[in-house]
Amino acid sequence: MIIGIDATSIVDGGGFTHLSQFLINYLKINKHSSNQLNIYASQKVLDQLPNHSSFFKKSFSFLNKSKFHRIFFQSFLFDKILKKECDILFSITGDYIGNFRPYIGMSQNMMLHEREFWKQIKSLKEKGKFYINFKRQQKCFKNAESIVFLSQYAKKYITKVLKIEDKSTAIIHHGISNQFISKKVEIKCLDNYSVKSPFRFLYVSTVHVYKNQWHVVEAVSKLKEKGYPVSLTLIGDIIYGPSGDKLKRTIDKVDPGHEFINHILHIPHNEIADQYFNHDGIIFASSCENMPNILLESMGSGKPIACSDKSPMPEFLKEGGFYFNASSVNSIFDTLENMLLSLKTSQNYSIKNIKELKNYTWEKTATKTIDFIENTLKSYKNG
Repeated sequence: MIIGIDATSIVDGGGFTHLSQFLINYLKINKHSSNQLNIYASQKVLDQLPNHSSFFKKSFSFLNKSKFHRIFFQSFLFDKILKKECDILFSITGDYIGNFRPYIGMSQNMMLHEREFWKQIKSLKEKGKFYINFKRQQKCFKNAESIVFLSQYAKKYITKVLKIEDKSTAIIHHGISNQFISKKVEIKCLDNYSVKSPFRFLYVSTVHVYKNQWHVVEAVSKLKEKGYPVSLTLIGDIIYGPSGDKLKRTIDKVDPGHEFINHILHIPHNEIADQYFNHDGIIFASSCENMPNILLESMGSGKPIACSDKSPMPEFLKEGGFYFNASSVNSIFDTLENMLLSLKTSQNYSIKNIKELKNYTWEKTATKTIDFIENTLKSYKNG
């Protein structure tokens, strides 16, 4: 079987992590497989992926130029190549819109479908980008032989919105790398912290309208005003300018001297685990996620977690954290205060979270994905 992997839209981020880990773990579980994987992507992406005799990395000049060139390739040149070289295609960004059959689409971005968040976006260019990507995914999913979802929530929401409830689907979670899983759980009581040695909150996420960092900043500021010895570290690039401006204004208002709030724009992904381990509590305040990888990484840290109550977060964190309404500063404040006052009992949550992560391995992801691809091709041929 020759499987085409459509990674032509991948630049970096979660999509690249999924592809890389899928390939690494595919080799572990398919040492004697006769399958061939053709991976279509930019040269920059291909250079970072593992090499193997069963992997055929394929790039083209149009994929190494502008976004316009990439879309031209996807729209007018890709099909001819696929028909010559593949038995089935796996579109891991869920935006393949050509005529090759059969193919599998994959859902990774809920912002394309939860359109109530679009109202908060003032930029017509940004809204236009989401709309175009939504229409591409809509067409991709309607014509796909089957679809991979990352969460129960995403499957239920998207199949209803796109009216594709009868489509063949599978829920295949992303994995979590061992580097994020702490070997010990040690949570200190609030009495151990002081102004000079504060309880350090950490929130890792890019900055956009649905990430709510400004609400978190105000909530932590209220804790500080009430006398709690706390600080906040934000880690994440600004991917929507107006949201970055809003965050900066909020930080300047509540902490003009930058004494207890620190925003780090970028840290390499292989260094993020140390940040989790070196802080005392985790905040995750996103209002729109498909499968929140950052939340799972946080669960592995063994630290107490305060989390948005918006689905699908409870699907993964379950009873392992303290929940709040991410659009309400008061709700975030109340939850963070409750967490600080409950540190003695939160150790049980942390132990459960690390145990829960045994369900999320990249080896399981690779196994389920290959099985689903093989079954989809068999079904297509027998159909």
